[in-house]
Order: sequence, then structure tokens, then C-alpha cells
Amino acid sequence: MIIEKLTLRNFRNYGETVLTPHAGVNLFFGPNGSGKTNLLEAVHYCALGKSHRITGDQSAVRIGESFAVCGVNVLSGGVRREITVRLVPGEANKKVILLDQKQIRRFSDMMGCLQCVIFSPEDLGLIREGPSLRRRYLDMMISQVNRGYFIALQQYRAGLEQRNALLKTLRAGNGRDGGMLDVFEQAMAAPAAAIVEARRKVIAMLSALAAETYASVSGREKEEFQAGYHSAFRDSADVAGDFMKALRESREEDLRLGVTSAGPHRDDLSLSLNRKNMKVFASQGQIRTAALSLKLAQMKALRALSGEAPVLLLDDVMSELDKTRRMRLVKEISDYQTFITCTDETDLELDGERRTYRVSAPEGTAQLEITNRGEEAPAAELKEPDFSWDE
Repeated sequence: MIIEKLTLRNFRNYGETVLTPHAGVNLFFGPNGSGKTNLLEAVHYCALGKSHRITGDQSAVRIGESFAVCGVNVLSGGVRREITVRLVPGEANKKVILLDQKQIRRFSDMMGCLQCVIFSPEDLGLIREGPSLRRRYLDMMISQVNRGYFIALQQYRAGLEQRNALLKTLRAGNGRDGGMLDVFEQAMAAPAAAIVEARRKVIAMLSALAAETYASVSGREKEEFQAGYHSAFRDSADVAGDFMKALRESREEDLRLGVTSAGPHRDDLSLSLNRKNMKVFASQGQIRTAALSLKLAQMKALRALSGEAPVLLLDDVMSELDKTRRMRLVKEISDYQTFITCTDETDLELDGERRTYRVSAPEGTAQLEITNRGEEAPAAELKEPDFSWDE
């Protein structure tokens, strides 16, 4: 999977910019605040329909402008696809996504068209923080290769919100159940089973890949890194049935608390080093290596599951690694199109073909200067998006 062209218009601090990335490594260097990370964010929008660092779209629109556009031309499996995301924040916080010039109505329609893996210093939270970040990591990974999983997530979340709302109403004494809890639980059962089954399969693959990658990047054979699936339904042969049974058994407690206490929304990805909880016992260096290994394992898992190599986005992570780990990382990413940001071009020693850009922001507007072009990527046409349906 290769991004042949990246186009930005009024996106963050970019006016109108068109990039023709290298098929291998693309290195963006420059001072903090110049706009390097904004390029990676645009790719993430085109892959998953959302930013990796903000929850709303307003701040992605250049100051003083009413809309922003980011788009990519992708070559995957010999087929070229065009993905365009238009952000029009306002009262409706409108976001429009075009796939091959046609507006899609569901986010699931774009899943897998561009697969990407992003790693930034904030991803150290995968080890340090609570389970919600690790569930998000799993959900974003699996959704890119399994649209049914993404749909099941939406269905489950909708049922969960409805069940929790009813629990709160009943707890306050403002209504009667009337069998509605049964209805919501039955609606949630099939999606819950689909989620658990997909997580079981992917985590089994991820665990082996992460252990192998940790050993490669760290160079420490005596450190055994393990990722496991922590779930009440991990070993269940009938997830849907066991899920509904768990909800029935927890009803009294759920009514008291006003929340649903059992289900895949409580799952976690357990992480250990030499069979000890990493959050408690790991050093800072081990945490950095583990987080990076999870991302590289995600990259390998996506490739194995889809048959296509995802695009790798590394945001200012080189400064977090020593020279030996940097060299090992470069070896790991040699077969993937990669976008790397750093403050100093010398942060990364590369022997192969690459394209290097100096990023600056005079008067607040980002500018790119190619300092090392490398081998030219194949040309790709980018048509003007038709937004006539907005009128």
C-alpha cells in the first residue's frame, strides 16, 4: 500500500500543498510548531476519518478559513483509490468523505482503503495508562482489516448507551423496565460476540509478533515481552450466551451503579515483561521499547491479515530512542512506506532511498523544501473534488 499523492488545503497551518511522497522513507524535519505532525494527522484522517490527537475537527481548519480538505491517492493491490476528507466545522460539525469522488454515507465504507499505523510519544500511554487506550488501539487496528468488526463496535456502543441510559432512569425511579433491558441485551449479544472473537484472533497474532519485535528492537534476549487478552469471555465457547448471562447476573449491581459492568467494553490488553506487569515494574526504556514494539507488531499484523503493507507514521519518536534502537527500528521498517518527523535531520541515519523535507513556518504558514528527493514515485492524477452536493 503506497500513498502516491497527499493534498492539503486550509489544513492546520497549510494553505495549499501537494506532496508526492517516496515509496520508502519520507523524512520531515524542522523546529517544533512548524507543521510536521499536521502532515501525519492528514494521513490519519484519510485512513480512519478522524484525527489521532483531537476529538473535534474545528482546530484542524486553518485559522480564518471556513473549511479544510485533506486527500490522498493510494495504490493498493494494483488498484488506485482516491480518498478526500472535507471538514466544515460549525453547529453541525460537518465532515464529508469522498471515496473515488463519491460521497460515502458510512465510515465503514472507507475502512481498509488506506491502512496506517501511527506512533507518537503519547503512545507510551499504552503501557502507562488505563485499559481504554489499549482498547482504542485494538479497535483502530482491527477495524482497518475487518469492516464487520467496525460495524459491530457501532452496534454494541449504541446498545450500551441505551442500556446505561435506561439503568440511570430506573435507578432514579423515573420509569419501569417493561422488558426493555432484555431487548437491549439481546441486541448487544451478537455484536459483543463478534468483537470478542475478532479480538481473540488478533491478540493471539499480535502477542507473537510483539514478543519477536521487542527482542529485535531491544537486543535483550532475556527480556520476555508478552501481550495477552484480558476478558471475562476470553475462553468462552458461547460468547453471546455467556454475555447475556453475565448481564442478567449483574443487573442488581448495574441498577445500583447506573452502568453496565460486564461486556467487551471492559476488556484489556495485558502487557508483561518477564511475567511482571509492565505498568508497575518496567523502566522508562523498557516502556518505550514495548510501546514501539506494539506499533510495529500492529504494522506486521495488518500486513498479514490484509496482504497489503500499511503506511507507517512515526511522529517525533527518534529522540526517544538511543542510536542502537534507532538502527534496529530502521531495519524493521525497511519494507514499508514510512513518514517520519523529527527536529534534526541527523536523528536518523538512512542508507537507502528516501525523500527528505525541511519544514518551516514563516509567518505561521507551513512550507516544505525538498532537500533530498530520492527516486521519483509514480505519477498519479488528483482530480478536483466535486462538492456541488453541498449547495
